[in-house]
Amino acid sequence: MTIDISSINGQELEGKKILLCVTGSVSSMESPRIARELIKHGADVIPVLSHSASKLIGPELLHWATGNETITSLTGKMEHVKLANGDLDSVDLILVAPCTSNAIGKLAQGISDDTISTICTVALGSNVTILIAPGMHEPMFENPILQNNISLLKKNGVRFVSPIFEHNKAKMASFDDIFKEILNELFVQDLSGKNILITAGPTIEKIDPIRIITNKSSGKTGLYLANEAKRRGANVTLIYGEGTETPPISIRTLRVSSFQELFDVTTSELSNNNYDFYFASAAPSDFRIVRPFDDKISSRSKSSLNLELESYPKIINSIKQISPSTKLIAFKALYGNDSDSVSHAISEIFDDSNADFIIVNDVSRNDAGFSSDYNELTMFTRDDSFNFAYASKKKLSKSIIDQILKILN
Repeated sequence: MTIDISSINGQELEGKKILLCVTGSVSSMESPRIARELIKHGADVIPVLSHSASKLIGPELLHWATGNETITSLTGKMEHVKLANGDLDSVDLILVAPCTSNAIGKLAQGISDDTISTICTVALGSNVTILIAPGMHEPMFENPILQNNISLLKKNGVRFVSPIFEHNKAKMASFDDIFKEILNELFVQDLSGKNILITAGPTIEKIDPIRIITNKSSGKTGLYLANEAKRRGANVTLIYGEGTETPPISIRTLRVSSFQELFDVTTSELSNNNYDFYFASAAPSDFRIVRPFDDKISSRSKSSLNLELESYPKIINSIKQISPSTKLIAFKALYGNDSDSVSHAISEIFDDSNADFIIVNDVSRNDAGFSSDYNELTMFTRDDSFNFAYASKKKLSKSIIDQILKILN
């Protein structure tokens, strides 16, 4: 698999294996780009090239594009069974892009006389999702026999991405349309149409132009939540502080540095948009420096330095005031997990912010929390609590959204 571009645009397809079947349409010239775009969203793409398509683009090009050997014929390795049997080593989805009228006809009539038709035949019998992106001239696409074949395939569970009709051609759908359909097939779209605002990462407070006060937050949890919400169909906006992770290009991201910037951007977003959920997973500074220095402090001229700090207000306390209908998911980092301290902190947050959910983690642990890829969490409502066992932050992000939607529904 191509490593250097993997997930640079998002993590929606991480862990998913997609078989990209390319048939002999002139649109096959777009197939290497489609493969690369899927990889940029985390997918492992395995290319399959028909004999006709190999006259237009070569197997080495697809090998380069995906990092995987291009399948051009079936061998004793039983590629058609291994890749499309619906078992653990099977692909998650077969994308035929572009797909010719001939290939659609073969699949509809159960003909298995080449690599792609044989693989798809096995997939149909194994309940592996097949997504077809037709590409041909418009009169060919409008042929009633082809339309009957498409209807027959749809009745048997095959999915189609509608072509783009332009200049007497039924051009293969855009990558954005194909990508959207892939997400629809691979993930439950239970956040479709929902607007979600997520904050992530730490903020900084300047002591002087080069020295700062901050915390150890990486922003990973917020980014994983953003990716999970995105793959489930949500419209996601991420407000990202000075975290160590790179936010995905596919998610609208607003960068901030200071507490004041985080507060101002949050207020603006909630005032000017209708957000269904607000995930307050950022780690903003609790204190501001009363009198920061305009120039760099000389360490040679000062043997000691006293800084006066003043507490900031809690941003989460203003969320419901600005947008009462927005569901507020507050996050609380505690040092230690003494039950009395947890209970007191939770009660205080519910009373002050009117949060709908509060998620707590213990940042005193070396194996979890700040800067780690793992965590252990407890979610509180006013009436109940739910423990999330030690797991990767990616897995926890899914569990958090699953539990919230379960409670709300």
